[in-house]
Amino acid sequence: MRTGAFMPHLRLRVISLALLLAVPRPCPAHREANTSAPSLRALRVDSPLAVDGVLDEPFWAQAEVATNFIDVRSGQPADQQTTVRMAYTRSHLYVAVECFDNQVDKIRATERREDRYFQGDDWVEIHLDPMHSHNSKYAFFSNPLGTRVDAYEGPGGTFSTSWSADWDLAARIGEDRWVCEMRIPLRVLNYRRADGQTWGLNFTRKLVRTDVTSFWSYNRTDYFKPQHFGHLTGLDLADSVFDRNLEVTPYAAAHVDFNGRTKTQFDAGADVSFRLTPSVVTGWTVNPDFAQVEADADTIELRDTERFLPEKRLFFREGEQLFRSSGERLYYSRRFTDIEAGARVTGDGSKHKFALIDVYGDTVHGRRYYGNSTIFRGIRNVGEKSTVGLHLSNSQFDASHSRVAGTDATLYLNDDWRFGYSLAGADDRLRNADEQLIKDRADFYGYSSVTYDQYPWEIGVGYRGITEGFDPVLGFIPRRDIFGPVFFSTYNLRSSERWYKSLFTYFNAQYYEDGDRDASLRDYATRVGVTLRNDVGLEAGYRHDYHRPFRNRRTSMDIVFNQSDYWRSMGFGYAFGVFEETRYDELTFGKHLKFIERWPIRYEYVIRFEEQPEGQDDTIWLNRVVFDYFFSNVMWLKSSIQHRSTAVHNFSLIYGWEFRKDAHVYVVYNNVRAADDPDPAQTVFLKLAYTFR
Repeated sequence: MRTGAFMPHLRLRVISLALLLAVPRPCPAHREANTSAPSLRALRVDSPLAVDGVLDEPFWAQAEVATNFIDVRSGQPADQQTTVRMAYTRSHLYVAVECFDNQVDKIRATERREDRYFQGDDWVEIHLDPMHSHNSKYAFFSNPLGTRVDAYEGPGGTFSTSWSADWDLAARIGEDRWVCEMRIPLRVLNYRRADGQTWGLNFTRKLVRTDVTSFWSYNRTDYFKPQHFGHLTGLDLADSVFDRNLEVTPYAAAHVDFNGRTKTQFDAGADVSFRLTPSVVTGWTVNPDFAQVEADADTIELRDTERFLPEKRLFFREGEQLFRSSGERLYYSRRFTDIEAGARVTGDGSKHKFALIDVYGDTVHGRRYYGNSTIFRGIRNVGEKSTVGLHLSNSQFDASHSRVAGTDATLYLNDDWRFGYSLAGADDRLRNADEQLIKDRADFYGYSSVTYDQYPWEIGVGYRGITEGFDPVLGFIPRRDIFGPVFFSTYNLRSSERWYKSLFTYFNAQYYEDGDRDASLRDYATRVGVTLRNDVGLEAGYRHDYHRPFRNRRTSMDIVFNQSDYWRSMGFGYAFGVFEETRYDELTFGKHLKFIERWPIRYEYVIRFEEQPEGQDDTIWLNRVVFDYFFSNVMWLKSSIQHRSTAVHNFSLIYGWEFRKDAHVYVVYNNVRAADDPDPAQTVFLKLAYTFR
């Protein structure tokens, strides 16, 4: 193991961190409810809410009104204003929103399927930070049709609609506005049972016709983040109803494979979740089946590292946000494949958050392992905005193990500057399929950075060190045996009056040596883009990479018409360069279509012409069509057709029907052909599930 080059840098980072923590720093986020952040007092009521999109309940006339939404481009009050009222009972939170519009006939609203981003629709979003932690939030969306979307964002800053809750929503379009009412059960939120509470609160509205996004509590540098929210006050919840929100979902499924012979397999399993306290949730699963999850997007991109795939399975996405840190991924849930059983516990507090996951089954990283894996993640608030985290994982396989311990932090020095670090060590003792010992060593990873972030600039410099064997079984570490600095800068302007809507430039550079101090990677890249007033987007970029022994180059240009109008937008791209001594030219085309409201289509085509070192020419292409069809709000059909020039294709068709509340049936057909297998693998899958609440 080569650690000589790594350890001096590790000692320097530890000393630097100690000095930074020893110096008192001001906390930039608002501390008290009477600061400049906007505030809204919730009205305590005992009356029920008829969720119908009509604000005829008497208590709405008594509730305080939040308005004065700010246009993010101009920094001034939006031309079309929005008002919000909030009330609550011992068991529910009530929200009433009025979106004024002097051209209601031009309101955009087509999406009817729940938990999908409102591409091309007008919408409003309610942001809630019940613990007032300044680093996480719940989000509840509505479009003018009353279609529900809910989501969660954790300290990692990544927004995900995988979090889902049962709540009520209705919306109506009037003569000069559209109105929505929400009834959100307290049982779906992590909160405290105490009086005199203040929650973090914000509201967002998107008006597609004028391409305006407006916020109630606005910060021009980072307007989506909880540290810049306003306040929801007047919450006396000591006598709130504690509901364990028990959900039991058993399922039965059948798989039929048509691969030369017909093979049928029957499965059954169950998922259970409930609250241990108002802010701690646990979930359990036995033999979970994820066959109804849509196929991953195919790709023909040029890369020399493993490809990262996003998590789409609900069991793992609950609490996933806590595992996002400022460095490499020490935990990558896609390593888990065939699972026999699993359990998780996630908790939330005003000063801390944690997640504990335990999974028994197959893990794949290079080869297949079988055994038990336990992962813990904890995050502690420091002051108003800073956080310090802990990561622990242990995978115990037959005569093998992989263990990781790590810590990371994001420390705000003031409004503009923050310091971050990640440190981790791994202990691996692994055997191959023949039970021969292939790895028995300890390895280390470290990263630190200083970032300046104040509109319109974000500038950062950092240092990364990863020893040669740091590749834990549950992690996603694209590169190893690298030691060196990184630098990046972004300049991003927004305007509502000048010749552009937005303008940005980006530059990134990194230089790494291996443990013998030989240069192994030297990259720099720049990109510039502008969205014009006529809604045409233009981008151009250049990157030059030395990945020993190859020198790669790529120049790219892109144009998008109707950029802010999702269903009218159309994009073209052209790139050329050299990748591992192969010269290429690449063309891309993308178009979003919606011939009728219930039939959205996304089309993409990529073709690359290659001139290889030996003198051969090759043409590689990828053709992808993804569409949904909604028979009704509770019945839908989704298809993904992906075909490559190498006779590889992936065709999937998913039919879903909620034939009664909380009862679902799924029928899935998959047809996949791999590059090294002339015969396609065909599978039909049927699943029936019911959730008892």
